Amino acid sequence: MSAREKIAYLRGLIEGQGLSENVGLSKFHEALLGAFDSIAQELDQVTEAQDELREYVEDLEDDLMELHSDLCDCELSAPHYDDDDDDEDEEEKYESTTCPECGRDFAYQPDAYDEDEDLLCPHCGQPFKQ
Repeated sequence: MSAREKIAYLRGLIEGQGLSENVGLSKFHEALLGAFDSIAQELDQVTEAQDELREYVEDLEDDLMELHSDLCDCELSAPHYDDDDDDEDEEEKYESTTCPECGRDFAYQPDAYDEDEDLLCPHCGQPFKQ
């Protein structure tokens, strides 16, 4: 039984038992049922918002699965370089490091820096020696 159905049942009980004949008790019952109606209305709004969020998350999940599938297809069709190839020297090499200032990891090309040149963190902008 839904909240609205339970409120309607209570309203029927009050009216059916003649409890509304007492003016003081009648005001109390109407105030109580009014509060229940407000709660039921807000519950309906929360349920509607939850349903919208569920649909949105399902759409995001579908989009993410499609993106994942597309990325997997790209990886499979990407050119593969054999280790014995002469093109190995032309491949860009990256190393991973952690910024001592902000603690975030990032990749950089060591060949692009001189030995005494500072690295620049792309996250916080602070220079540091590698």
